[in-house]
Amino acid sequence: MKTGFSLRLPKFRRVVQAVSLFLFLWLLTRASWPLLESVLPPDLFLKLDPLGMSMASLAVREFLPPIFMGLLTVLSALIVGRIFCGYICPMGITLDIFQRIVRFLGGGGKECLPSGWRRIKYLFFLFILISALLGVNLTFWGSPLSLITRFYGLLIHPLLLMSGRLLLDLGYPVFPALGWEQLNYLSVPVRHFDAIYFILGVFAVLFILEMKQPRFWCRYLCPAGALLALFSHRPRWRRKVIQCRHCGRCARQCPAGAIAAGGARTVFSECLVCRSCADVCPVQGIKFSFIRKDEVPLSPAASQSQDEAVNALNFLLSRRVFLGVAGSGIMLAGVQYSGVDSLLASQGPGSIWSPALIRPPGSVPEGSFLNLCIRCGECMKACPTNGLQPAWLTAGAEGIFSPILRSRRGYCDPDCHVCGLVCPTRAISRLSLEEKQWAKIGTAVVEQKRCLAWFEGKNCVVCQEVCPYGAVTVQVMREAGAPVPVVNPSRCFGCGLCEYHCPTRLPSIVVEPLNALRLREGNYKKTAQNMGLYLQPGALDEKGGGIYSFPGNGGEAEENLPPGFMP
Repeated sequence: MKTGFSLRLPKFRRVVQAVSLFLFLWLLTRASWPLLESVLPPDLFLKLDPLGMSMASLAVREFLPPIFMGLLTVLSALIVGRIFCGYICPMGITLDIFQRIVRFLGGGGKECLPSGWRRIKYLFFLFILISALLGVNLTFWGSPLSLITRFYGLLIHPLLLMSGRLLLDLGYPVFPALGWEQLNYLSVPVRHFDAIYFILGVFAVLFILEMKQPRFWCRYLCPAGALLALFSHRPRWRRKVIQCRHCGRCARQCPAGAIAAGGARTVFSECLVCRSCADVCPVQGIKFSFIRKDEVPLSPAASQSQDEAVNALNFLLSRRVFLGVAGSGIMLAGVQYSGVDSLLASQGPGSIWSPALIRPPGSVPEGSFLNLCIRCGECMKACPTNGLQPAWLTAGAEGIFSPILRSRRGYCDPDCHVCGLVCPTRAISRLSLEEKQWAKIGTAVVEQKRCLAWFEGKNCVVCQEVCPYGAVTVQVMREAGAPVPVVNPSRCFGCGLCEYHCPTRLPSIVVEPLNALRLREGNYKKTAQNMGLYLQPGALDEKGGGIYSFPGNGGEAEENLPPGFMP
């Protein structure tokens, strides 16, 4: 007969998983501007990722402070096994929820693949490790925390906002009849992100595999799980069989396939400590506890663990496999160095090789940025204007999913510096608002062949009126039929407000990464001033309008007018 305590254990795990997922989503929701102060940082779960933090440190040859939290996850594997995977990881919890939904609908399967398939995740981990040692960080392709953050932040969150907007539109004629007229004044901002179809495709594949076998990702693909498995092949607190009928119910129930067919032997490196086996045992013969050195096992056969982590490690260290994976990593690193880094070296420190590549303010130089950025999408989700977007091939294959500013989608708000505050690896430096305003990200360039003033002789000064830095002035040129906008590069931050508000179909003024200021260390304000830059945003007008006026722009501050009008 089951005791009350054993009946509560599965519920306890579900409660812990629910709290963990709620905390993850709550912190992700709080990653927005203004960023409210709290005890827990919004990037807490990303810092707990041992794979992301360790590989970023190896790739840049620098000990990053956030790695300490990742080491705590590894330390937990030494003591209590892969409890992080079974209770804390949002990716695993999301897959468990999907599995329960599938079972509720009468689907799902228990197809068991050969144990050799588990070597895939170790090969994936070894490939990422060797690439990081050679200076190329590929963590973003396999880090579960990066993947799940992109899934919820760049896919689910916009879909929820879109659903809210749709509900408001449908309820617009009904609200007055119900006495809810105030709801007609609500507005839900809709956000759009590039490359979401790729994210949707990746998770569609993962969910299909989950329908075939529970925790397919965790069993066979997750490189972070492989890392934790290497440290949890003999945890101090683990599964112990004290009585067994060899009925096999525990083996069939185990979501990770960590129990041998007879039920007595355990693959501790694969055990998620979920205790599902203890719940279904008909004789209450399974318990989880600390193992003492003098403790006598149930039988010699039962004490032998199928240590697949050690077997997989021996497999990876075999000459043929190791040379194959190492050769692939070396080839990839060579492609990286011959591509991006050679171009960077030819153009000078901190330069950018793509004319469309505008990085967030405070981004470190491109070579270090690509190795530090784990493509979690936290900065993109937090950007209040929706201007930060995941790059597809704009930044090359090595820069895929990295954040870039698309000014036509949204500008960089001069009063916001949230992207650096939520970045877990400091690929975007954590700058104060004052210093961020000096972290020049590019320079606006007027496309004269499209500009209404330059090409058609019309009186349009939208770019001048919306520029918060006073970088755009209106001058009279002989070759133009009307006063035309001219950009002062020493005052232009590259925020993209001019490009965002430009009334032409294709923007007549675009931001390019010219003279972008990107430092690995040092003070942005002092560096910018030494370069002769003046990037102090102007003050709002006394009436509190949304158009900036600049005393230093042509003498006296002009009276604010609607966009497109001249005084």
